[in-house]
Amino acid sequence: MKRLTYLLLSGLTLATVVSCSKDDAAPTGPKEFQVEYRITSTTAPASDYISYDNESGGTTTVNNVPLPATYRFKRTMKQGDHLSLLASLTGGTAASEITASILLDGREVKKETGRGANAQAVPMYVLGQ
Repeated sequence: MKRLTYLLLSGLTLATVVSCSKDDAAPTGPKEFQVEYRITSTTAPASDYISYDNESGGTTTVNNVPLPATYRFKRTMKQGDHLSLLASLTGGTAASEITASILLDGREVKKETGRGANAQAVPMYVLGQ
């Protein structure tokens, strides 16, 4: 009986979390968003490699970028479209770290921190997730 109660409560909790995690502001049709990527590090002055989804949906890649770095643009997207960002450090130490964030219309929707000698932060966000 305890096991059944546990399973029911677990299922109810999972259903609540899934229903709450949806983006209530996600459009069903195309909408223009202000996209912003932020890359920071408290341990390194520059990122050796940054790659991100740009305003046309293609990929932009830059090397040896002084930190902190910010990229902003407008992009028209619909539910299911994604944004991704990769920022890395090479040749650091075990204490090195890099943080990358994705913001939509000024609201942070995803943030990742990578740590270690070859730290990578790779946040990805799907509109409507």
